[in-house]
Amino acid sequence: MSKQGRTTSRLLTAGVVAALSLGAVALTETTATAAKAGTCEGFTVTVGARSFTGNQRVTIPAAQVGQSINVTGRYVTFSVVASTFETRDYTLTGADSPRPDKDLPLDGPSVVFTSKLPQHGDVLDGNLSLRLSNEGVVLERAGVRQDMKIQAKDCAQGGLFQMEPEPGVVETNTLGPDYRYLQQTPEGRLCITHVDGLFSAYDSPELATLLTNTPTQADWQVQAGGRVGFVVGEDAVEGGCSPQVIP
Repeated sequence: MSKQGRTTSRLLTAGVVAALSLGAVALTETTATAAKAGTCEGFTVTVGARSFTGNQRVTIPAAQVGQSINVTGRYVTFSVVASTFETRDYTLTGADSPRPDKDLPLDGPSVVFTSKLPQHGDVLDGNLSLRLSNEGVVLERAGVRQDMKIQAKDCAQGGLFQMEPEPGVVETNTLGPDYRYLQQTPEGRLCITHVDGLFSAYDSPELATLLTNTPTQADWQVQAGGRVGFVVGEDAVEGGCSPQVIP
């Protein structure tokens, strides 16, 4: 089978999985995200010269994908390097929601991750599968050896993001200047705190093992079928990660 045929076949199969799982874009913590009803919006995704919003599913030909995919929401924004699926400048905007008790105490945009890098060494050059819902997005693209999927939600807090490789890879997450990694919980979650102690978060692994970490960076070995998610706010506290002030 040709490279194009293999890529198309993988994306079609992955698209079925995405369609079945998007209603659960539960992203790491299904019950936690469900508790955030009323504090989610829909993303706008810009690919090349086109922008997409609302409930829709499209396949964008490889030649029209360009270098960067920009994801913009009310509560969350980030960009994706189209050829690798490295996620850059994952930002909590600090916007108010209809439920003040669910808002994070931010005065403006705050970059949580400067980079979430999957170290697969491949070039993702196939068609881009894009699915949008009223509160989430699923992006997927394949290369010769690697398929990468990102699921994200535009919500005030909760389970907001996960990156899924097939086959497995090492994922390196680098925090923004106002965040630090803390301890790992018995369940394997790697706690994150805002340096002013405003709120906490964590990296949420499934079929993923923490290799090394410093206060600002973590390397995860993610197995095939696994992922590393991101959870923030009151759900992080419930998950064993309390905010701390970092001098």
